[in-house]
Amino acid sequence: MIMKIVALFASTLLSLSSFSQGRANQWYFGTFAHLDFNSGSPVVGSGPMTTTEGTASISDPAGTLLFYTNGVDVYKNSHTVMLNGSGLMGDVSTAQSAMIFPLPGSATQFYIFTVAPDGGTNGLTYSIVDMTLDGGTGDVSATKNVNLTDSVSEKICAIKDNDSDNYWVVVHKWGDNAFYAYNLSSSGLSAPVVTNVGTIHSTSTFQNTYGQMKFSMCGDKIATALGYMDTVELYDFDINTGIVSNPIILPHADNVYGVEFSPQSDYLYATCYDAGGTLAQFDITSGIEATILASKIVLSTTADLYGMQIGPDKKIYVSRSFGSTYLGQIADPDSLGALSNYTDNAIDLDPTFSGNNGGLSLPSFPQSFLANNIFCPGTGGISDAKTYKVVAYPNPSDGAFTISSTQCGSQETEIFVYNSLGKLMEKRLLVTGEMTFGENYSVGIYLVTITNDAGSETIKLVKK
Repeated sequence: MIMKIVALFASTLLSLSSFSQGRANQWYFGTFAHLDFNSGSPVVGSGPMTTTEGTASISDPAGTLLFYTNGVDVYKNSHTVMLNGSGLMGDVSTAQSAMIFPLPGSATQFYIFTVAPDGGTNGLTYSIVDMTLDGGTGDVSATKNVNLTDSVSEKICAIKDNDSDNYWVVVHKWGDNAFYAYNLSSSGLSAPVVTNVGTIHSTSTFQNTYGQMKFSMCGDKIATALGYMDTVELYDFDINTGIVSNPIILPHADNVYGVEFSPQSDYLYATCYDAGGTLAQFDITSGIEATILASKIVLSTTADLYGMQIGPDKKIYVSRSFGSTYLGQIADPDSLGALSNYTDNAIDLDPTFSGNNGGLSLPSFPQSFLANNIFCPGTGGISDAKTYKVVAYPNPSDGAFTISSTQCGSQETEIFVYNSLGKLMEKRLLVTGEMTFGENYSVGIYLVTITNDAGSETIKLVKK
């Protein structure tokens, strides 16, 4: 019942990122590996590129490939190296070697950000691809390998600003606890917003640079994996200012590598080397460190699970170590525990025995490219356009919840409350004003569906 409610709600939402539909539909990674998502499900193919870890690719909004890179060489859609496209400052052994997205306001210029391996002095650099050059197939322009900062961890993430076409690009300094957030606008890059918060990325061993960093779909959270420091950290991100805050520490028994958020950002997934749990799910809705730690559910004990990446199909794909011919898949990442349906050998990368296999990581994309049909409050989407406005508070609550409506007008609004098993707890009517409920509910998670002629919305509440 819960999944039907969530699916019904999701089907009513406006697209947050229709501008980017198709941008992340072509994946090139590992050894000759290729996935094409244009049909809705991944179709396996081949490419010429080889790499050990992270890559990046970019397509046009219709899903037609433009170019891709392993952080060193840039390949055109004809699968040959672009003019001036060799010698970028990433590396084939960087966890997130590169990230690509368009210059705001331009249909032909694209920034490639690269990250050096092992906290190296090349740090974060960028190059610009001009798609008007070389007969419209692209060329790395004279702007190449521009250094922004030295010595960063092997992580990069990006998100589109909610109120503009600008992007935030975030990296983490090596040997420091500083996040650097750069804003890219049509005028170019801003000076970084620097936030010193959380754990220092220790230089005691270069393996501490390992691991991914990801934004949540709405850009209000950042998760980062701290390699051999055996730690995943979760932060708040202010998409208006670029400031990172409120660290939550999620220690692991052994080295960590992959992180990814579920589409609705209720759950955070992490991979590590711990034989007792190589893939885990955390419920992050409470925002309380102890509660998040206690929510940990082990989904797999399969050895050698590494990088993760959410796909255009809203499934999460999992690297099965360097040289594996399979990818794992979390088929229902918005579902709790075993209902998320993790499978080890979900995608055969080499069905024709051509030598295709995966690496330790997968392509990195601005999370906005994958946020189609995701509801983000305050972004000018359905929450601002609907004819009724309903809020629920406090959330979490250790007592009663209050639902308040100020713009229901004369519409009859139905309130349905379900527990975590999908059982209907109560059904009530709300026209205007407030309704208090749930004082005697047990500790747990509840879904409240609010329905009237204007549409339907589901709110998740936490009783603590």
